[in-house]
Amino acid sequence: MEPVRPDSVVGLPTNLLPLLAAFLEVVDAGSFTAAARRTGTDKTVMSRRVKALEEALGVRLMNRTTRALHVTAAGQRLVDHAREPLADAMAALHQTQAPDRVDGVVRIASAQSLAQQLLVPVIAGLRATHPGLRVELSASERFGPLVDGGFELALRVGRQPDSGLISRKLASWRHVLVASPDWVASHPDVSDPADLPPHWILWGHTPRAQAWSFERGDARLDVRFERSALMFDASQLLVESARAGLGVAAMPPFSVTRELQEGSLVRVLPEWSVAHDLGVFGVTPHRTLLPARVQVVLQSVRARLAELTPIWQELTQ
Repeated sequence: MEPVRPDSVVGLPTNLLPLLAAFLEVVDAGSFTAAARRTGTDKTVMSRRVKALEEALGVRLMNRTTRALHVTAAGQRLVDHAREPLADAMAALHQTQAPDRVDGVVRIASAQSLAQQLLVPVIAGLRATHPGLRVELSASERFGPLVDGGFELALRVGRQPDSGLISRKLASWRHVLVASPDWVASHPDVSDPADLPPHWILWGHTPRAQAWSFERGDARLDVRFERSALMFDASQLLVESARAGLGVAAMPPFSVTRELQEGSLVRVLPEWSVAHDLGVFGVTPHRTLLPARVQVVLQSVRARLAELTPIWQELTQ
């Protein structure tokens, strides 16, 4: 497919623009289903629009199977040439019509424990400021594909794998060692992290959860936790197990803030701290062309994290 020359654009019917917009939405969302969900359009309508655009241009833009779709070389050239100009035009129209208006649906994926302390207050504030904004939140300990799930934003914790997604570090935190007050009182022999393996409640299905580094001043101690009597793959189960006096858990501060403040959990070996920082990341499919609704959520999340980070630091120092 030859690049479209500026002088040839005049001959193209303007009714192709909605078809082009549908094609770009499908490419960005990763599937017809996700694109339809994001735009509030029927999946069949999105498919017909893309097919109509292909017929009008006389070229196949994407290959479809029952499980996936793949953009062709011609389709990718169209994406590269059209995405930014069309986004600029849509932004100009939106700003002209309602410069301060933020509305529509934003789909967010997040770890459940992080969502409770971070996202619920953010969403409450956004709903008061932008009543036309709708939020669909999927809170799970396991992260599925961002694009295939139709999500525009994910809040993730820990190191992020390399991918084609855009990851922004929003805040840093360290794990805190916690147990019930009764457990601490009944285990006076636990004096440093090397004593913890028999009492450890392990976070399952994560190899890094078996190797921990601790520091106290200039001292550093590496400990492996490979034979834990308890293993869970849900953070709330770790919290409840620690509260029940079953052992010691290493938890993100946002998972145990309330329990530490009310005293149902206390810190274990507070003179020792976990040596490595982890992060809260905002993950989006693209670096640019973020809809206003996604941008305002990210801004509110950053503001909320600025309030929470000092509290987390105090809990882990």
